[in-house]
Order: sequence, then C-alpha cells, then structure tokens
Amino acid sequence: MIDGALEFGTFRFLPLARELWRAGQRVELPRRTFECLEYLVAHRDRAVHRDELVKAVFGRPNVSDAQLGQVVLRTRRVLDDDGNTQRVIRTIAGYGYRWVAEVRVGAVGEPSGPAPEPTTPAFMAPEEAATDPVAALPPAAGAAPYPGPAGIRWGPALAIAVALLVVAAGLTLSLRRGSDGVTAPMPVRGAVVSPADGVVVLPLQVDGLREDAWIRLGAMDLVADRLREAGFRVPASESVLALLKSAPEPASGNEPASLREATGARLLVRGRVTRSASGWQVELAAAPDSGIAVPVRFVERDAVRAMRGAVDLLLAALGRSVPAEDERNATLDETLQRVRAAMLANELDTARDILVSSPDLAASPAQLAYRLALVDFRAGQLDRAESSLDEVLGQPAAAQDTRFRAQVLIARGTVRMRRGEFAQSGGDYDAALALLDPGRDALEIGQARMGRANSRVPERRYDEALADFGTARTDLESAGDRIGVARVDANLGLLELFRGRPAAALGYLLPAAERFQSFGALHELLVSLTGVVQAQLAMLQHEEAAATVERGWALRERITDPDQRVDLLLNRAQVLIGDGRYREAAAALTQARTGTHSGNRVLLARQRALGAELAAARGDWRAAADEAAAALAEWPSRGADDERSGVRLIRQRALLASGEVASAEALLERRREPPQQAPDAPGFVSDALAMAEWVQHGGDADRAARWFRLAATAADRRGVPAEIVAVAKAQAPLLLASGDYDQAAIVIGRVAPWASRDFDCALLQLRLFHAMDQREPWFGALRQAQALAGERVISTDLLELRAPGDAGVLRLSERSR
Repeated sequence: MIDGALEFGTFRFLPLARELWRAGQRVELPRRTFECLEYLVAHRDRAVHRDELVKAVFGRPNVSDAQLGQVVLRTRRVLDDDGNTQRVIRTIAGYGYRWVAEVRVGAVGEPSGPAPEPTTPAFMAPEEAATDPVAALPPAAGAAPYPGPAGIRWGPALAIAVALLVVAAGLTLSLRRGSDGVTAPMPVRGAVVSPADGVVVLPLQVDGLREDAWIRLGAMDLVADRLREAGFRVPASESVLALLKSAPEPASGNEPASLREATGARLLVRGRVTRSASGWQVELAAAPDSGIAVPVRFVERDAVRAMRGAVDLLLAALGRSVPAEDERNATLDETLQRVRAAMLANELDTARDILVSSPDLAASPAQLAYRLALVDFRAGQLDRAESSLDEVLGQPAAAQDTRFRAQVLIARGTVRMRRGEFAQSGGDYDAALALLDPGRDALEIGQARMGRANSRVPERRYDEALADFGTARTDLESAGDRIGVARVDANLGLLELFRGRPAAALGYLLPAAERFQSFGALHELLVSLTGVVQAQLAMLQHEEAAATVERGWALRERITDPDQRVDLLLNRAQVLIGDGRYREAAAALTQARTGTHSGNRVLLARQRALGAELAAARGDWRAAADEAAAALAEWPSRGADDERSGVRLIRQRALLASGEVASAEALLERRREPPQQAPDAPGFVSDALAMAEWVQHGGDADRAARWFRLAATAADRRGVPAEIVAVAKAQAPLLLASGDYDQAAIVIGRVAPWASRDFDCALLQLRLFHAMDQREPWFGALRQAQALAGERVISTDLLELRAPGDAGVLRLSERSR
C-alpha cells in the first residue's frame, strides 16, 4: 500500500483515499482501473509480469490477455496515454507492463488547484441507498428454495430500439423540394465529378453582427438542401457536424483527413457570408479531391435570397440545372433556417423563442404547433408533443396539404414509438407513406420506413422490418449519409438481438458503435453500447460486458437526454447483479429510480424487472414478487416476449417461495400439456421453465421432466448460452436431489465450458462433484465458484466433503476463500 500522495504530469494520486485528481478535478476510477494504476505505480521500479498484474487486479489466474488488455487500455485512457505513445505505461513484449512516467512524492491531503464541482457518484454508498427496500436487504444466507432470478439475464432490446429510433427518424425542419436536375458527370477544373460521388457542406464563416450567428449553421443547411434538390448526394448536417466535432483538425484551413473518407464525398463546399450596409455577400467554393476549387459570389439585400442565389450560381458552375423555383416567403424561410440552426446546435429554448416570435408562423397556427411539437420532442416532453400533434391533425391545414399531414403523422409515430406504443406508431407510419410522393418526398419516405421497421420488430414481423431497413439503407447510402447507414446497421443488430441471436447482433453492433464514435454521434453510440452489453451478457461474456458499461459510463457527463442517463445506470446495475455485487447494484437502481426521465414505460418496466431480479437473487421473495408485478404492469402489451416471460418466471418463483400458491397459479395464463416439439419462439424457454417448476411443485415429476426437456431443446436450438444455463440452473439441482446423478452430469456437463466465467455454471459443477464425493474436482470447483461469487453466499453444506474411509470431513477454510 502506498502511504503518501503521488504526482505525475497534471495528475495527483491519493491511494489511501482511492482518488485520482487531474488539474484540480477528481477523476472517477472503476475498481479494476484503480487497482491496475495503484499496482503499477507502486512497483514503478521494475517491470510487472503479466500474471502478477492479473493476480493484483482480478484476484484469480484464469484471465485472458484480452481481459487484462482492456483494463490496461482503460487505465491508459484515464491517464491521457495510449498504446502508441506509451508515455505512462509501457508494454514489455512477451512479459508484461512497466510504469515509466516520472513520479513525485507529495504530501497527503487535498490536491492543489480550484475546488472541484460536485459530481454525481458512480454509485451511492450502501447507507445512502437504505431508503430503497431492495438496497437495504442483506445478502441471502444459504441456498434459495428456487433457482433465484430468471437466469436469462439479458433482453431490453425493446428499449434500445425505441431509443435508436429517436435519432433514426430525424424529425428535422427541412425546406427540401423535388429535383429536376440532370445527372451527367461534370468537369470541375481538372477533375470529373459525378453527383454520385457526393458533396459535403461545411458550416459557413460569418462576418456580421451578433444576431447573425444563426447563419453559420442555417446557411450550411440551406446550401445542403439546395444541392440535394439538384440531385447531389449530401450527408445530413447533423452527420457533418458530428464528424467535425470528432475530427482532430479544425474545420477551417485544410479539411479533416477523415471527412472525405467517412462520407465518400469528392466535393467539399466552404463559404463565407459577409454583411454590409448595402446587403449580404455570399461566397461559396466547391473543392474536389483533385483539381481546382470552383468559387462563386452573390450579393443581395436579403440574407436567404443571397444564400440561394450563391448556391444556384455554384450549381451552374458545376454543370447542374437549377431546381424549379416556387413562390417562397423569404421571411419565413429565414425564420425556419434560424430554428434549424438552433436545433443543430441543441439550443432548444432559442429555437422555441424564434418560432413563437415569428409573425408568419403566427398566421399559420398548424405549422407553428407542428414545429413547436418537434422542439418539445427533442426536449423529451412527450406528452406535450403528442397533444400538439393530435390537435394539428384535426386542423384544416393538415387535411388540405397531404405532405404536411404526412410529416405530422411521422412525428406522432416517433413520439408513440418512444412510449412503446408500437401498433399505434406503425399505423401512423403507414398512413404517412400512403400520402407521400416518391418523386418529391424521399426524405419523409425514408423517415417513415425507418420508423415502420422499428415498430414491426416488437410484433415479430421480422421479414417486413428487414425489407424496410434494407430499402432505407439503400436510400441513405445513395444519399451519402454514412451516419444514417450506421443507424440502419445498428437497428439490424438490435433486430437480431430481439430475435434471440446475440452473436449475430454483435456482428452489427460493434462495428456500428465504432462508426458512431468516429462520427462523434454520442446518442447513437450509447444506444449501440447498450445493445452490445445485452448481447455480451447473453453470450456469458461478463468481463466484456463490464468493460462496455465502463466505456459508456465514461461519457455520462456529456449526456443531455435524461432517459439515456437512466439507461446507463440500469446497464451498470444489470452487470453488477450478474457479478454478484448486490449492494452496488442496489445503489445504481436507486439512482436510476430517483433520476429524471421522460416517463418511458419500457424504461420503467426495465427498472422494475431488474429490481425483481436483484430481490430474487438476495432471497427477498416478497419484494421480488412486488417488483415483478410492477414491471409486468408497465410492460407494453405487445413485443418483448422474452423479457415479459422472464419477469413472469421470477414472479412465479417468488410467489411459490412465499407460499402464495393460489396467486402463482393465477399467474400462468393457462394450464396445458407439453407440445410435441419445442417452438422456436421468444419467451418459450422461460414459459416452459415456469410450467416445469409449477408441475414439479405439484408433485408431478414425470410431467415436469417433459417440460424441462422441451425447455432444454428450445434453448439448444436457439443457441443462446444464457438460456441454456437458465435451464440447467433450474433442472440440475432437482436431478441431484432425486439421486439421478447420471442425468445431472449430462445437464451440468452441457454448461461446464462456461464455468470459468459464469458463477451459476461453476456452482452447478460444485454441486455435482460434492454429490458424487469427487474430492479433487470438488476442491477445484469450490475455488472457482468462490472466485466468481461476489456477495453470493455458497451454501455451507457445499463447503465440506467427507473424506474417503474414516478420515473425517474435508473443509476449505474461510481464510482460503
């Protein structure tokens, strides 16, 4: 243990306080990151062998190089280091790691520098969480009468899909019109550029008054819209801003090296807007990846007309026809561009003020109410947004203008989707698509198809959802919207997760998450990481899931959506429950419950479901039954069958354990005989286990065995490790209790390969070897189970084994655990 404070670079490390400070600001450290940092800096006089560091950080030897590498990677990131520079932690090839940064020994005490702002702790201390009945419970003592939580410890794909749809739908204030331009390639001063190559529009520089700041993003969006109308592939302004935010170089001067590569664009459009006493001057330049830029200039007294004139000149210079013009209200156009700029900058209050103060929109109450509803939606005010959209649909303006009505329906569908009202949202998207013109309304059609695809997933209309996703992906690819394509891929991953295919889901979600991170798309990144966590838990990849949770948790200070903050806490709680760290999990759930959110029913159901799982794991069956009942009451009536069935199983186990047999019987929808074949349907594994345990409780062992066999067959067919373990966890103890060791060995042997990383599997092996009096395997299984136990208590009868002959009883001492 290091007694004093250590300083290196801008950091001050206080090991006794378990704190790290950077320039006067405290840095939150995950437990293993802290232990890695502490051990390496304490032994900075020498290289630390890989196995030595594993023992210090994990407390057990069976850790892969990848798992250790993740911890070292996170430690380096915390210290502003990486695997390339290795300024702080150096890799010793074939051996291990060494601390190489210069360290100064300082006095113990508060770090120098300004007092830090209060921060939200990663977890509440146990005493802070005591107001939560779940948090106040002690760990369960001894073996539970039922297998505990549902065991299928994954599943909020429904909530994830809803969250991603919020971004996928777009809901922008676009002024796009149809295109009648030609499609032939054009020469650009030494380079031939086709519209298919794509164009990226950067934010424009503005020389004017303070109130002209909106033009920087407003003009960017207007130019991009006008180029799209002429047939160019132009990524959405949100995508470009995200790329610029994540790029290492500034957007001015030489463009970021990653920008063209990320968008696939050959033309890059920059511009400057200058205000003078006589009017506005707009200068644009389209720079190809090779050749000479094409510059244009246009002067007008009105800002919006000057922007449109400049981009029309640019189109002519590029050999493109100018889109057909219609009668436009220049003042209204300017208002909407101001609003669009404010929303791009996430200045929602400013956007609302601009809308309310517009005389043109005041004369069109339906348009004003629609646009205010979009701002409310972005702010998470779902009730107000839906109420406004309902009113708009009843006004004459929505009946007379089919395109406007379709836009309002898309917006309402997205609000309903976020609430978990999937059938209603699907109806809105269908109605919108019936009104839209494919030749004019491509953007709205893409939004509606993406929304409809997501609404179909919970209803298990997978083929139709895939068709919509595929069409949307093609449209976005042709439009050059790479971040939009990544959204579709993430949705496809969530679809696979929803179908119970976590391995396939990871194949989509992991690459999508990397693309979102490269784009700087925070919301989409966090949603994808939640999906990754669920898939990893389903694959029993607990260490990897914990690392993914930490990756998302590190971004929490940048989150503005309260639902996403709650989702991060629920991810942490879910992983901690799986690791047996119940006190920390209870604290995380308490934070989630007391935090602000939009009232999303799916999110509320997930909170309750995790509370039920935690209470069941701790043996508080009354709390587990109540939490499960609350979760089922919140759950949407359609979709998420896996999750709903798992919660029903927890509630049945809790009621039976509490002696409430009549209530447990009423919970099962209907009594039935086992089918001839196990269906491959979401929720069947949990439903079959519920039936097996019910008839077993009633004393019909033969019928229970048939249900267990069906559950095992269904789990094997689906191939999800968490489901296979759930069946073994429920069935194997009954087989051992009945003395059927041969069949128990078959069931437990099926999950034995996961015993090194999953506590339930390790405990099943321990039970088997203890029952069969196999000394050496028992001893090894006991050590393995204790290494993974966390706060889970192993029954005392499993801690001793009668030795051969009359040698007495073998025990593993408390000190060795």
